[in-house]
Order: sequence, then C-alpha cells, then structure tokens
Amino acid sequence: MFPIKRDRILRFIRRPLEIVLLRYIFGFMVLGPTLMYVGWLASPEHKLEIVLVNKSVPDENRTEHSAINWIFTQERLTSNDGTAYDKNSDYFGFFPRLGGDFVVRDFDQYDSLEIVELVNSTDLVYLADAYGVYSHDYGGDLNQRNRLLYGGLNKSDVAFVQEMRNQNKLVIGEFALFGPPTPHAIRDSMESIFGVGWSGWIGRYFISLDSTANDALPSWVINLYQDKHGPSWPYHDSGVVLVRGSEILILEYGKELNLETPFIETPPVHCEGFGLPEIVNYPFWFDIVSSPHRENQVISIFHLPVNDRGDSLLTAHGIPKLFPAVLREISGEHPFYYFSGDFSDNPVPQNTAYFKGIAWLQSFFYNSNQADDRREFFWRYYRPLLTSILRAEIEGTLPNNPVKQ
Repeated sequence: MFPIKRDRILRFIRRPLEIVLLRYIFGFMVLGPTLMYVGWLASPEHKLEIVLVNKSVPDENRTEHSAINWIFTQERLTSNDGTAYDKNSDYFGFFPRLGGDFVVRDFDQYDSLEIVELVNSTDLVYLADAYGVYSHDYGGDLNQRNRLLYGGLNKSDVAFVQEMRNQNKLVIGEFALFGPPTPHAIRDSMESIFGVGWSGWIGRYFISLDSTANDALPSWVINLYQDKHGPSWPYHDSGVVLVRGSEILILEYGKELNLETPFIETPPVHCEGFGLPEIVNYPFWFDIVSSPHRENQVISIFHLPVNDRGDSLLTAHGIPKLFPAVLREISGEHPFYYFSGDFSDNPVPQNTAYFKGIAWLQSFFYNSNQADDRREFFWRYYRPLLTSILRAEIEGTLPNNPVKQ
C-alpha cells in the first residue's frame, strides 16, 4: 500500500510544476513576440527622406538591399508623407518584371533643375550597388554571350551626389561603385567626391573552392584562372579569390591563409561609438580601397589573415593585407561614408524587423559555426553600424559622436 500512496503523492507534486513549466513556455513563445511587436508599434516613427540606389537587382526578392530595408523597418523610418519604405519599390535602379521584361528608374530621367529639387527634399542617399544586371543573371541563355542589361554609374549619378555634397547632406556609398561597367571618367569623379582610391582589386571568400561542389563559385573565376595558368584547377578547400581585370590570385585556407575567412577589426573608440565588435568575420564580396586624396577617418579595417607564403603573394601583386572597411569623411556638416564590402546584400528574414528588441535574440538567427553565414555579420556589425548613422542623422548629433546602441 505504501508504494501506491507514494506514487500518488509524487504525481500530485509534479503535476503543478508541469503546468507552470508549460505556462512559461507558452508565455515565451506567444506572449513574448506579441509584446515585442506591440513595443515596435508603440515606438515613434521617424521621418527621413532617403534615396536608395541599387542597379543590381536581378529578381523580385531584392536581397541586394534587403538588409537596408530591414533596418528602415526596425527603426520605423518613413518618408515625409508618412509612408514606410518598401524594398520592392522605393529605390532607383533595375525593376524586374515577370516574363523577362524590366523597367529602369534612373537619375537620367531628371534634368539639372529637377536633380536640385530632388536633393532639396532628400536627407540621405545610399548608393548600394552599381555592378548591374546581366543577361545570365536574368534568365538569359547561358550558351549566349553574357550581355549587360543595365548598370554602372553615369553623369546624372555624379550630379546628384555632388549636389548632395554641395548641400552638406549625408551620402553613403558601398562596394561595386567604382568598377566596371562604370566608365573611367565617372569613376574618377566619384573617387574624388568620396576621397577614395580604388585599387581595381575585388575579392570574396568561398566556403569551398571545389568547382564540382560549390554552385556559388562563379564559372568566370575558374575560366579566368585557367586562361592564365592552364586547364588545371588545383583548389578544393575554402579560400579567398582576388581579381583585378585579367589578374587573379587565390588564397587557400591552410596554404596561404592562417584563418579561414577575412575579418573586420574596429578600434575601441569606434566600437563604443557605433556599438561594433572588435573583430567580426566577413565572408562575402569586398573591394580594396585607400584614401589618397584627402584625410578620411578609418572606422574599421579589413584584414586578410595570410601566412608568410600568402603575404609574399600579396606583396608580389601589390595587394595590402590591411585596408579600410569603412571610411568616413567629416569635413562638412554631414559626413560621407564608404563601405568597401557588399554589406547590404544579406538574406536577413524581413519579418523579424517588426519586433522591438529583436537584437537581444540575434544568436538564434545565424550559425556562428558556419563560416559563410552572412547573417552573423548583419546582426553583429552592419545593423549597429547603419543604425548608429541613421540615429545620428535623425537626432542631429555631431558626426564624431554617433548614437550608441
């Protein structure tokens, strides 16, 4: 009889604990997100008239600037008429349509007076990408020549950015502004405006250099290497591909690289000011720039983690292993920024932007053990960087005193 009574007592004790545990789980999974969403709805909207330029949007997902719009949504930014920004329509550039058709919205459609009027009503221009859209990116026959459909900066882009400069308004530029298909004369003008010198080198980390196992490895990379070195392709591990015109250099992990991925370093003063980590991995496209024309402030630097062999190869090609990741020019009332990586192209889930305080749960949204997971870079670096810049603009703080996260 005693064992039976003891079992009943234990069941009686455990039952309330189980119910309490289930209530906590329910509260966390349902009430928590609800409160975060209500908190987002209750947070104030901020009017900031932004012109976003992206000439490299080959499909309707708009992942090439989805990270920008995530931050616009999270911060509740609206245009002057109170409407929220829409990644599908609120930008200048390439607009894909079903059936292989497309339309273009470009500053070429504005005359000089209209450009001045547009700048008058603009607080910020963000030049996200000018690489363009090619026929192979847009469903064209892969057996045919890869034709440029649209892309590259033009005189109207320069006129718009220069007028933003004249009016001391905030300009942010990003990777792929200076390279082809942008003409040399236009590139020179943009380099002068930003105070940036483009070396001609671009690079990217690939989690696998095995041409049979990684679909993300472009065929033109392999073809370029084979044109220079013969038909063999001796790479299989992860590594970094560096390209300038017809030149190509490959750094493989374990052979030329001590660490697997390039990383970005930020000094403590800017870590504090922008809410950035001291070190973060960066596994995507970047270009190698300098600041030769005037003294720009370096917020963060790229680091290629080469060993002695890799360092010798970089030196032979005139490539630095340390170069600016984020530059800021602060001679005017509003600074110019240049991000030398493809920061805004990131597959961050858009629905998470509607929850206040979601950054506290960021570790659930990326895999820190997967070297090519770009989402970690978004949460730990790009989100606090751009958020700090936007909040400083909204609150009118001095450029050298960005708002902390």
